[in-house]
Amino acid sequence: MNIVVIGPGKDPERFGTHFVNHCESEGHHVTKFSYRLFRETPEKITERFAEEISELENIDILLYNSIGGFYPSRESNFRSGSVVNFDGWKEGIMINAAMPHTFTSKALYKMNENSAIVYMTSSASYLVNRENYLDLVGYFGTKGVMNQLMRAYSKYNNKNAIACCFAPHIPYENPESAKKVMDKITERILNLTKEDNGKILQCYPPDARIWYHEGGKHA
Repeated sequence: MNIVVIGPGKDPERFGTHFVNHCESEGHHVTKFSYRLFRETPEKITERFAEEISELENIDILLYNSIGGFYPSRESNFRSGSVVNFDGWKEGIMINAAMPHTFTSKALYKMNENSAIVYMTSSASYLVNRENYLDLVGYFGTKGVMNQLMRAYSKYNNKNAIACCFAPHIPYENPESAKKVMDKITERILNLTKEDNGKILQCYPPDARIWYHEGGKHA
């Protein structure tokens, strides 16, 4: 398969690199793409991405794995007198919404009904009634936009490609458990079906069972 990974990283114990290494070990062709908004404009990044995938005959999987957009993220950001960092908000919406939007738009030219669009999000991006991490509004909030973007692509993309989100908890502080979760996610991404279209797939330790967010149906 031709697999495009945005945000491959360099640490084999983190998901991006773990996924890339596994795919390459199985003989898949992996195109790795990274970007930094402070180095290039979104337009230049989009142009560079289009050039990067131009020689691919088709794209079987597009995986967006980039992490960023953390403002606001402190309790002090939500008290009287707090000065809003507008650039911080812009960064979050760019990384977690606008950039996956532009990359997917370009990748769709190379996709078909057997292709898949995969975004990595977080359960905190839609479980708003939780009691933990309530200060991480920027990251989880803009990841929530990514969930909405996925849903729109699942319904409207003109190539009938699968679109879904994975919202796991990967316990990096426990390498053995983290590997179990990453292995399960990797296997699932490489074997997506039309049933996964429009779904958010969850995966948590210790058993690394994958299931759909709504209804608790096993995926």
